[in-house]
Amino acid sequence: MLASEINRVVDESSRKLLQGASPSVRYWILTDIIEKDREDHVVQRTLKECERCPTRQKLFRTIQEDGTWPVPNSRRAQNRPESGRSMDQTQITMYNNLLRLLHSVVGSDDERINRTLDKVLERYDQEGFIRGPMQHCLPQPHYNGYALYILYGFDRQNDARVKGVTEWLMASQRKDGGWNMPYLQDVKYLPEYSGMKMDDFIRLAERSNGNGYDPNEFQDIPSCHWTTMMVLWGLMERPPLRKSKCLQKGADFLLSRFFKKNPHPNFYQSQKNWTSVKYPAYRCSGLAALWVLTKIGKGPEDPRMEKPIRWLISKRYRDGLWIESNRPHSETEQWLTLEALEILHRHAKKL
Repeated sequence: MLASEINRVVDESSRKLLQGASPSVRYWILTDIIEKDREDHVVQRTLKECERCPTRQKLFRTIQEDGTWPVPNSRRAQNRPESGRSMDQTQITMYNNLLRLLHSVVGSDDERINRTLDKVLERYDQEGFIRGPMQHCLPQPHYNGYALYILYGFDRQNDARVKGVTEWLMASQRKDGGWNMPYLQDVKYLPEYSGMKMDDFIRLAERSNGNGYDPNEFQDIPSCHWTTMMVLWGLMERPPLRKSKCLQKGADFLLSRFFKKNPHPNFYQSQKNWTSVKYPAYRCSGLAALWVLTKIGKGPEDPRMEKPIRWLISKRYRDGLWIESNRPHSETEQWLTLEALEILHRHAKKL
């Protein structure tokens, strides 16, 4: 695919998006795609508009003294206290709101943000991972990837606990280059457990507390596509790691599975997730995977990238944007388009 073709798409859609973009989306177009310096007067004016954005102001206004946010009613209704898979909605609300603030160009020097980041890190376990938000004893690499994306984004790379999570994730990479959910995506496949309901299995795992568990005994079970994507999403926010053997091997695993069914039924198993455009990345889609792959450095020198890039261009709507549905565009779909444009921009620069 010629660079001129991709550059045309990026140029046309960037101009279209700029016409009605929110200040934060406009900021990232100016800096990441048009590549204006942060000191440029247009960029500086946009930053001031970002500060006045009602959504951003509301998020700051509703941070509580302990660094958390009130849980939205929609999330309260989702929780199932009787289930082994119930989620700590306070923790996931912190993650989601921190992500929104990070993407809204909030810096790391705000006292309220640092109070919330400290709250996230309170759940650091000495084994090297952050506990939760699923309320069981099992480590959750995918959510640790999510946490790392936020922590690195807010410049917490020198915190010993952040370094600990990074080391734990890199050390838990499997032989095929991917990651999975310990116990849930390996021990669960043993004949004596395969017929159990997931909630019953989680309760059994909590009672045993992992005694006798050796992940090396389950290397024949393939890694999870989307756990891998989420782990890479966090690790790749530390630029020096992008060229590491660990991340390059992980990217190879993810790219080799593009468009394929996830082998694990408990996490976005359908192939349709690859051909979806969804935002943010934790919703797991082909768009999110391409974001991670191009950030790590995958480009046209790898022939496996051509089909996913062509797929991404094919999802561009007739008005030049990327959308989730035919309904009127929401701000979410501005972010979808921004991510697609950044992916294509990075790819074209390597052609």
